[in-house]
Amino acid sequence: MALALIACSLAMKAQNNDDSRMRDKITQAVMQVYDEQLEKNPGDYETRFARANQLYYNGEYAQALAEANEVLSQIPAKDKTLSFDTHMLKARIFEAMGKYGDEVEALREASALNPKSAACIDMLAKVSLKVNDLDAAEKNFNNILRETPMNYDAMYGLAKIEVQRKNYEKAASWVDKAVNLFSTEPQVYINRADILKQMEQYEPAAQDLISALSVGNDTQVALQTLIAMSDTHYDAVMSALANSIDKAPRVGMFYYVRSSIAIRHLHYGQALKDLKSLIANNLYDFHGLYGDAALCQMELMQYDDALVNIDKAIEMKGDEADYYILKSRIEFNRGMGANFGAAYAHLDKALELSPNNTNALLMKARLLLTQRNNEEALKYVNIVINNNSACSEALLLRGWIYKYRMKNAVGATNDFEAMLKLGNDYNSLRGFALHELGKDIEARDWAKKIISDGMLPGGQSYIMASALYSDIGDIEMGDKGNSIDALRSALANGFGSLYDIKVNEFPYVNLKLVRRYPEFNSIIEQNEDCFIERR
Repeated sequence: MALALIACSLAMKAQNNDDSRMRDKITQAVMQVYDEQLEKNPGDYETRFARANQLYYNGEYAQALAEANEVLSQIPAKDKTLSFDTHMLKARIFEAMGKYGDEVEALREASALNPKSAACIDMLAKVSLKVNDLDAAEKNFNNILRETPMNYDAMYGLAKIEVQRKNYEKAASWVDKAVNLFSTEPQVYINRADILKQMEQYEPAAQDLISALSVGNDTQVALQTLIAMSDTHYDAVMSALANSIDKAPRVGMFYYVRSSIAIRHLHYGQALKDLKSLIANNLYDFHGLYGDAALCQMELMQYDDALVNIDKAIEMKGDEADYYILKSRIEFNRGMGANFGAAYAHLDKALELSPNNTNALLMKARLLLTQRNNEEALKYVNIVINNNSACSEALLLRGWIYKYRMKNAVGATNDFEAMLKLGNDYNSLRGFALHELGKDIEARDWAKKIISDGMLPGGQSYIMASALYSDIGDIEMGDKGNSIDALRSALANGFGSLYDIKVNEFPYVNLKLVRRYPEFNSIIEQNEDCFIERR
């Protein structure tokens, strides 16, 4: 089920590009018709209402609101139906704009025209909850239940109210009731999981999300919610998955979901255990299993085994560019940096399949830099930047080439300064640009920020901080932050790439300088559990 979902999502993503262009053409044509009609007859309020709706669906909320207000000024007093519909449209526009107080007022206007409208009552209940008017929310959710006693969405709304009131038993009773009434409906488990999370009962919440995966065909929301939850409550999610596997050891989906979450958190040893179980027990036969297994083995420096699995993945799906990029990495490291011919050949195949693939282009540039072929490396980095001028990884690498290989101080400075315009999150690599521009205090502040943000799983932010501190020279800087403490914290968070810890020296970011610390090897030995296959 999970495999089918992922495959379907990829197919839809590709298809949606064409669909989007078609929708844009249709939308433009429809808007042109509305414009022409209203130019002929500005008082045609029904056409104006239709155009307001179209503007709303286009995401042009300010224009849609202006049109809706114009409609209300034109509608005859007797046309209460269209007046109601226009107030409801205004409510939806305000909701999209996040103006919940205005949405309440629009819904009250609509309710005065049609007090029994189920849609209006439903929106009033939900927006009242958003503006913390719990009494109004409760009244409206109860109104819904009086008309439709089996409405599990209203039960969920009442549960959310009781959670805010700290009436946890009552909150639980509402979502339990919904699950008992609709035990084959995924949404009731997703709803109960949300309530349980708010009550800080994380493992039962994860268990409900797994139940949602198990009972329904449309698993996307449950899967995305479970994955997001793993970023903040990893142990609870993995414990719930372990419980599910213990109860149903032949359900491959549980192993695959657990391995995918482990990979997301860079816990490659943990993921590899599940992937091997799937393959050995024939629970799935899918190219992605072998590709994921090869990735884990590459990161754990099990190069020969990784090569076997990536070849199997390519045999099953030979048009996947990422598989050739991974095989290039495996061949290069398997040959201890000497097997350039095979590494280049696989990257060329990846670029044949995906000519503008950023990872392939940057990997090729880094291989060329290893051979000190600086001019050729620069060509590939320039392709990436020409395709995406906001690619911080490429700008940082080009700045490094200019500064350290070509002695082009102006070019380097321009790239590092361009990086400062790309924000300050983890992916911006801002701290490294600041360091290269001589702003080490700000660089350290950035490292502390990405750590304190705390949303990156698997210790990546600590690894990046460790690399940055070592570049600055802060091997031992006490409370200012140092590379060794950051490395320890990364391993404490389960950072599982032995390759990045021990081997990776590609510019630019790596732990090359950290490895010179006298206690480096003993720190790795003390944390060897990060790099072994385990449940």
